[in-house]
Amino acid sequence: MLSIINIDFYAAAIAADKPLGQINDNLRITGEFRGRYEAYDFFKPGPASNNNNDYDFWALRARLGLLATSRFVDGYVQGEYSGVYGLPNNSFATPGGALGLGALYYTENHNNTSPSDVHLKQAYLNFKFDPLGLNGLSLKAGRFEIKEGLEYQTGDAKFDGLKTTRVSQRLLGTFDFAHASRNFDGVSTVYDQPQYNISISATHPTQGGFNLQAQNEISNIDLFYTAVTSKKDALLPGTEGRLFYLYYGDERNIKPIDNRAAGLRPLLSNSDLRIHTVGTNLLTVQKLGPGAADALFWGAYQFGDWSNQTQQAWAYDVEAGYQWAGLPLKPWVRGGFFQSSGDANANDGKHGTFFQVLPTVRLYAKFPFFNLMNLNDAFAQLIVSPTDNTKVAVDFHHLTLSERNDLFYAGAGASSQDNSFGFLGRPSNGNSTIGELVDISFTHNINKELSWNAYYAHAFGGSYVDNFYRQKQDADFAYVEFNYAF
Repeated sequence: MLSIINIDFYAAAIAADKPLGQINDNLRITGEFRGRYEAYDFFKPGPASNNNNDYDFWALRARLGLLATSRFVDGYVQGEYSGVYGLPNNSFATPGGALGLGALYYTENHNNTSPSDVHLKQAYLNFKFDPLGLNGLSLKAGRFEIKEGLEYQTGDAKFDGLKTTRVSQRLLGTFDFAHASRNFDGVSTVYDQPQYNISISATHPTQGGFNLQAQNEISNIDLFYTAVTSKKDALLPGTEGRLFYLYYGDERNIKPIDNRAAGLRPLLSNSDLRIHTVGTNLLTVQKLGPGAADALFWGAYQFGDWSNQTQQAWAYDVEAGYQWAGLPLKPWVRGGFFQSSGDANANDGKHGTFFQVLPTVRLYAKFPFFNLMNLNDAFAQLIVSPTDNTKVAVDFHHLTLSERNDLFYAGAGASSQDNSFGFLGRPSNGNSTIGELVDISFTHNINKELSWNAYYAHAFGGSYVDNFYRQKQDADFAYVEFNYAF
């Protein structure tokens, strides 16, 4: 009798250790749930219609997936529900444009104040060639995620955290902050070795982002991406390097956004975009004194055709930080400078504005009223950890335009087949200072599955904002979010 009790107790312990959703060794159910409340008190332009800059709304996103694994092939299918409720119907000012993200959700979803949608997020087969003697080689086909710069993870939480927040998805990502994420249809191959990783993909993006109708593929956008990554410690201790190439072709039936008059910008279906981006990044974390120092360089150059103009643009970012690991709160101070080119002359046949392609823009613009196009961003950051599961970050940004003859840009790339270009641009009218942004982020991991975070930001307008938003030259954005995943 005692032995039976011991066996039952042992079996129960094994069952308790099994991850939630793990059916057996080869089959697993995955799930994610996110709820968020957002509030805006945005800049306000002069006399205009639909001039509501003060509103709030809430959103839910749920995902359910099934993962099947085997020796030769893995398969995954995942559905997503996206719903946004209580959007303002009068926050796309004329003149003035979108007054916060609520206006973009409203307009991208056919002027619906509470849009929702169920769609296929991922569905792919991943063929593994290890059993054939080609160790580290795999081929994925179907619908999947791409997060450029995050081709592999090291297992070092600090290093991977920097990769995720300061390297990845500057140009190509899922835009997961939005309530319907972007995905990619096509093929991807990876050759992963202990010293390096080679990744190649050829895809079309789906809708998503501010457009909740994320089922549809944007077939008129072609993407090709490849990266060679020298893994952490492979060439230098604590250091990782990457070389990458990204091609973006766009022939949708819309006009691009740039600093020319509308009549001089042909439809992309008649004169398309063919943008080539080559770039590199170097990230290092080194033990130094009572803590660790980190440094980052990221740079890119673009060439090709911007519709009927020649594309010549560039961008770079330099950052450094230091964390005192032995002190209370483990304070971590970081700072850096980002610059991207703008277009100085709208009539010279050259387009000099750096194009951000399809980014996860919110990683680099936490209050995303701007993006990384025609921008100078000098920033400082303080991060503290009151507990092992809690992080608080305070950021300061001084934002200016690189070229005052260009536009002030916002947006996160194409989210619709033909409804909009994906980026917004407003004339600078000779003003180059956007202003200052101060924000605070709070994150608490309750356990492995459940977490919550809160965010508040205040933007102080500079000469550009003062000239464009005549009635209110500062802005606030806040949200509270809960996440559960298994």
